[in-house]
Amino acid sequence: EMANESEENITFISESMTVTSADEEKVLLLNKNTDLRRLNKELVKLNQEWDQIYHTTTMGLQQKVGSLQQEVLDLKQQGDRLSRKLEHEQNKREYYEQTLLQELKKNQHLQEYVRHLEAKLYSNGEREVSQTVTVPKVRATFSFRSFSASQIKKNRDQTDFPDLNKHKLRIDLGTKGSEKEVKELKDQLEALKCQTKIYEADYKTEHKDRERIKAENEKLRKKTEDMRQQMLLLQEQLKIYEDDFRKERSDKQVLQRLLKSKSNPKDPILVHRCNNDHE
Repeated sequence: EMANESEENITFISESMTVTSADEEKVLLLNKNTDLRRLNKELVKLNQEWDQIYHTTTMGLQQKVGSLQQEVLDLKQQGDRLSRKLEHEQNKREYYEQTLLQELKKNQHLQEYVRHLEAKLYSNGEREVSQTVTVPKVRATFSFRSFSASQIKKNRDQTDFPDLNKHKLRIDLGTKGSEKEVKELKDQLEALKCQTKIYEADYKTEHKDRERIKAENEKLRKKTEDMRQQMLLLQEQLKIYEDDFRKERSDKQVLQRLLKSKSNPKDPILVHRCNNDHE
């Protein structure tokens, strides 16, 4: 008799059967075919599992690559915004530098003008003292040569001193005008100094902001570069997975063709020598 056990189809030969060498070869081929079928089934199952792992891994890597690409794009846009902001801050810094330079030049010119007015005021004061002392002497000498002593005294009382007082009044008015102008210029100079300090403070603030933006831009650039490297590594890993998968599939296809070529289209049938019935 010949018995088949479930799916494995392993053939057993009883003592009542007459077995020839051809029968033994057929049984061996049948058993080998059964082993190959089992191996093929395991390979198909393994192939399905590998396909599932490959698709899951591929989808995960593609999603991660897409997420990294989007993040790189966002970082690039943020870097562009920071670059524009940095350019704007640099333009503001140049404007503040030019304005500060102009204000310093104005400040210097005003200081020179104030010194000039102070020197002029000091010169007018000395001239006032000189005229107060010398003018009466000149007039007295002239009067002494032309008139008598009583006329000299009269001329001094009625003529010399009123003229001198008028001269002093004119000098005093000029002095007061100069002092007022100097005071206004000093006030304007103080205002310019305050404005210069404000410009300096704004410039320092803009400089700090520019340095901070520059540092942030550099940090974003490094992060973008790191993420780009990570994305390249993931793409390389994905390529390795795809190559391994194609190689594995090719090997399995070759093995399946080999198994198919070795397996017979029909299972061999053992013939009982006693009654010639098909078992």
